[in-house]
Amino acid sequence: MEKVKLRIYQLSLFFTLVALALVLVNSGKQREFFYFGVYASIIGLLLENKNVAFRPFSIAYPVLLIGLLNLGWYFAYEYPDKGMNFYNEYLDSSKKIILGSFLIFYLDRFKVYVSNISFRTAFLLATGLGLIIATGYAFWQASHGAGRVTMATDRATLSAYVYSVLSLAFVFALFLQAKTVTYLLAGFVILLSYVTILLTGTRAAMGLYLILAVLMTLYHFRKIHIKSAIVFLCVVAALGVISYKPFIKPKVDQTMREITQFQQGQDRTSLGARFSMWTVGLQNGLNHPVGQSQENRIEWTAAYTKTHPHLAASMMYIKVHLHNEFIEKFSLQGIPGIVLLLLFFITLLLEALKKNNALLLTTTLFLFLYGLTDVILLSSEAVLFFLTLFALSTYFSRSLAKQPV
Repeated sequence: MEKVKLRIYQLSLFFTLVALALVLVNSGKQREFFYFGVYASIIGLLLENKNVAFRPFSIAYPVLLIGLLNLGWYFAYEYPDKGMNFYNEYLDSSKKIILGSFLIFYLDRFKVYVSNISFRTAFLLATGLGLIIATGYAFWQASHGAGRVTMATDRATLSAYVYSVLSLAFVFALFLQAKTVTYLLAGFVILLSYVTILLTGTRAAMGLYLILAVLMTLYHFRKIHIKSAIVFLCVVAALGVISYKPFIKPKVDQTMREITQFQQGQDRTSLGARFSMWTVGLQNGLNHPVGQSQENRIEWTAAYTKTHPHLAASMMYIKVHLHNEFIEKFSLQGIPGIVLLLLFFITLLLEALKKNNALLLTTTLFLFLYGLTDVILLSSEAVLFFLTLFALSTYFSRSLAKQPV
């Protein structure tokens, strides 16, 4: 029986690593392998029922709470009105998050089945292979005239979000090798990844990637190597000068132009529409503090924008989402939703700091910051990716003294 338990765990871990590698290569296969990993984890938990311990704390708990909240809201408002298709994203998201919490819990609790060295090697291969293929795909798309590369997804912004996190996960894996050659390779990966992110034309990723790369590096090493830092900064500066006119300046100009237009009452721009959505979302939440249905949000917003016509662009996206994780939660799930979401992020950040887990810290910060301009937890590929990475990040929180080698 012990051998069966070992094989089930190894199988769940293998499927999870494959899902991670396929996120920007084939979203359909990514989803399949994610579920394979989940099903194996559920079988593993059933086999390990006598060994399951709910202490110490696991990041699976706040993840599960978010999934249960979404599911509870879905049944509270959609169930009486069968056939309302725009509720499906919330149902699908809640199911993925709940199932993902089982995967996180299982891989975390029984990670002694896999040695530290074996896991680090497997993680390096999975993140490296996924990033190499995604980067190659991006440059292939750019060379064939793509205005904004999307890789294997249908949204350039989504690809940029996932790619940036996958890139730093691979950089983190390179740091763990603790060799001069892998440190140099990590620097090269950061620069190449930034060029790839520029090709997506996604402002949030362009602004955050290098900042979080530096933050993760400093947190991991806890010191600065002056010579290496100077060389790296010089290369980054050169890259910035080269890319400023074709990539960065147009985005800066677009941002300033859209802010000015919004101030003049014109919100039918990318940024202007977001400002409108955030404004009406906050007003929805303030007027419905315990939550409301999608239909009610649409009706209330339609009435509100009649008296505030400069926010009319919000109606273009009100049936989708409000492009902000927190405002979306607040507008539909009220105070309970925003409190649980804040608890989710605070808990993960505190756990990362407590366990000195640079990968968990960086991944959580990316999810939090990208959530300020988009709704990541409703995107199928993104939510599966972050759940997968949360599950795998637990390996870097364990006590090395208790790990088999």
